Amino acid sequence: MNAHRHDVGSPGLERPAGRPRLRILIVTNLYPPHYHGGYEVRCLQVAEALVQAGHAVCVLTSTHGLSLDGFGDEIPRTDVQNGVRVHRWLGQHIFPPQPRLQHPWTLWAARRDLRDARSFVDVVRAFRPDVVSWWSLYGVAKLLLPLPRRLGIPDVHWIEHWWMIAEYGAAGEIPAAFWKSVWDGQWGPPRARPLLRRLGAAWERRVARRGFPTREFPNRPTHVCFVSEHMRAMHRAVGIEFESSEIIHGGVPVETFHRPLDRRPPGSGPLRLLYAGQLSEDRGFHTVVEALGMLAPDLRARVTLDVAGGDGGSEYERRVRDRVSKLALDDRVTFLGRVPHPAMARTFEQHDVLVFPSMRDEGLPLTMVEAMLAGCAVVTTGSGGAMEVATAADLPLFPKGDAAALAGLLEGLIARTGAVRELALRGQRVALEEFGFEPMMERFTATLERLAARTAAE
Repeated sequence: MNAHRHDVGSPGLERPAGRPRLRILIVTNLYPPHYHGGYEVRCLQVAEALVQAGHAVCVLTSTHGLSLDGFGDEIPRTDVQNGVRVHRWLGQHIFPPQPRLQHPWTLWAARRDLRDARSFVDVVRAFRPDVVSWWSLYGVAKLLLPLPRRLGIPDVHWIEHWWMIAEYGAAGEIPAAFWKSVWDGQWGPPRARPLLRRLGAAWERRVARRGFPTREFPNRPTHVCFVSEHMRAMHRAVGIEFESSEIIHGGVPVETFHRPLDRRPPGSGPLRLLYAGQLSEDRGFHTVVEALGMLAPDLRARVTLDVAGGDGGSEYERRVRDRVSKLALDDRVTFLGRVPHPAMARTFEQHDVLVFPSMRDEGLPLTMVEAMLAGCAVVTTGSGGAMEVATAADLPLFPKGDAAALAGLLEGLIARTGAVRELALRGQRVALEEFGFEPMMERFTATLERLAARTAAE
């Protein structure tokens, strides 16, 4: 089960010629090419930029997306991507496939979390990081979070999702409740619980000798970087506050996405709309479909919609595809499937307007800024941190789930192609001035260096 834990590699592999400025251990639930959204994409961009700046970077992530063994479990692996050593060792309980339940869920989850804690300690001992950088830990063992403080290593969170609210709590009460049920025998058949309690007590003593916390999870990271003010306010609203935090707006690599705006003369051809992202209820794609269905036939003939996302497998996607057919939009809507992130710059360039209809608490959406850089106009609900981008660029807004309002907005853009160009120009200018990748990296790197230096001095 744990053979992979011994292949941690040479601590100096990432930069053999000379001493790195910092040694940074990144921990994240997913890491490309296996990823779910912008959180993981930004993590990769940051990791590779740190290496290019002369730092040594090691990533500890989950086995999601790897080959399966004969029991249906993913096989751990270590690889090197653009100078970043990536240990794909951790378990995760969010994304399929999940292991077959040879054991009751509680026992299996406990064993998985302890295995992952051992993996974390192994990597720390071999890599000797100056700082631990946490990214999305949605679905990953929260047993890891108190370990840097116990090992004397500063840690910093990059937060652009609400995983800490959903799976950790203000003081780590959510994982603490899980481990209480394990040690106190509050799981399994009622008749077996006295025995489970005795076994749990003995097991807990062995785990405690390893130094792994399982009763208390105080939420005390050294520092927290929120990707938007909305995300910080969202955490404060549920009682999750930190002694040290800051806002660093997520940036986009300009050289990758920037495109000139003189692609075609205004009014030539139909207005090319784009939806880009996951196909799920909270992302609001159905609002776009309903809005197209409300357009008058003559206006509908002057617009197309391409959908970059989905794989045809979810119930939601089947439902919206069926709705497209019922509204007689098959000749207007094209499903492109999941477009690889490196190809998205070209995708944005081929469209006039990105519709961002999200209904969930966004951090600060990569998709919106990427589209703006590529010269694609953006209309949005401004949900969550998306409002900070929308406010900066004065983007047109429509209420979440309001198809009629979106239809009215689209009617205006179809009729006034000049307005689309003005919107695209304004968005691109703001993206260049306020949401570039280099300013973000300068601030984040300065934070990492400050934390490492302060710990070294102490």
